[in-house]
Amino acid sequence: MTIRHVSVPLGAVTETLSERALSFVRNPLFGGDRHVLHGPNPYRRMLAPETFGEIDFGRPLTARDRVTYRSLAAHRLLGTFYESETVLLPEQGLTELRGDFEEFYGTGLRHLREATISDLERFAFDCLTDEVDVSGNCTVDVLDAYFQHVTDESEQGESPALNAIAAARRPEVAADTYLVQLALDGLTEASAMSRNLAGAYGPEQSALFKIFIDEFGYGVYDTKHTTIFAKMLRSRAMATHVHAYWNFYLAGPLATNNFYYYLSRDHAKFFRYAGAVTYAEAVFAPAFVKMIKVYREIFGEDVDLHYCDEHAHIDEHHGRITREQVLLALAEKHGPGVVPELMRGIAEARLVGGWFEEDTAAQIRWADTIPRHRELAAAARTGEPRPVRASADGPFGTRSHDGAVVLTLDTGEADLVTSATGEPERLVRGDAVLIPAGRVYGVKAVSPECRYLLHPVVDEPTA
Repeated sequence: MTIRHVSVPLGAVTETLSERALSFVRNPLFGGDRHVLHGPNPYRRMLAPETFGEIDFGRPLTARDRVTYRSLAAHRLLGTFYESETVLLPEQGLTELRGDFEEFYGTGLRHLREATISDLERFAFDCLTDEVDVSGNCTVDVLDAYFQHVTDESEQGESPALNAIAAARRPEVAADTYLVQLALDGLTEASAMSRNLAGAYGPEQSALFKIFIDEFGYGVYDTKHTTIFAKMLRSRAMATHVHAYWNFYLAGPLATNNFYYYLSRDHAKFFRYAGAVTYAEAVFAPAFVKMIKVYREIFGEDVDLHYCDEHAHIDEHHGRITREQVLLALAEKHGPGVVPELMRGIAEARLVGGWFEEDTAAQIRWADTIPRHRELAAAARTGEPRPVRASADGPFGTRSHDGAVVLTLDTGEADLVTSATGEPERLVRGDAVLIPAGRVYGVKAVSPECRYLLHPVVDEPTA
């Protein structure tokens, strides 16, 4: 079968961010298919073009918007922009996907991307300026004291996501949900970092390269971090190709992953990146120690945690390198003028890391308690509903809502899909479920066609 690909003409770049974004997502690569998981094709991913019209791109995101559908849709698009500047090739070879390859990297989409990406970055990340305030006497000693404080706080603190896994009714499914969020970066690890390795900036460049080459297994594919991450997925019988779980990435993890690309794309933000990566490397080791404990309690020896063991070990070393040979070395060499940017990077990385944890924990708790949210649907006071139709052979996608809704199946039969590996919740006519704001779900028709109603919640009952 021959697939005809349609490129967006160069003259089609339109004036507003909303119009440019819509022009991009309407490309046939981004319309999805009927499968819940994406196949082994890194160029196709569901961007839900039919919902882009409801997104207000004229009003930048705030920190309060971090789990809205505006945020989810924007970060899906921004992540696609960033990845189109990396090399993605399918494991099975390119022969059958050559047309998709040429379309994904082709002139039409590239022109739209280049005309849009800076505006979309401002839309997505300008809120960091409001959330992080660096002022006062910013010296090297203050920088180091602040860094030690926030990393100690992280090491001694709890992980909301891991706590949600441990408390779940179905801990195995909850643990897989966490792996799905890690897969967003885990299968393309250190891609953002690679953008900061070119140029000439002294011993600090070599220190950063030490970390990069560790991530890539010192040139040995079997020890590359993405390779051992895939081993962990296989031990859970999960897919290992890039973005199999695209439909289940959450807004918080997407924003966290995009944050490092955002800082890396603009080298004027290099010192912010240096602070952010130093914080990340320092907190990874204790985070993976906590993860190992939770996963061993759930799975025993039936899960391959080589990836976690490796990070629990190597990231202690990376944390020392980045603190001493990158963060403090840059501050000492380049003077007090760069210290506020280094501190800002640390603070921003801490903030977006919290978004990852909180969003993942909330999704786990909701997906684990759908029976209770059936009950809550009956108690909710709702407004005028909006009908949505789905067909068994139509494209499957996931979304969230800016506010809570009650989803009621009006006709037919469907599955409510809330996690990548758990059993979906079967819905028949009259069934209703409360979907809290920000929770990601998909509806897959089981009958040839179905219709469901989305009632905005006016007064949400207590869960």
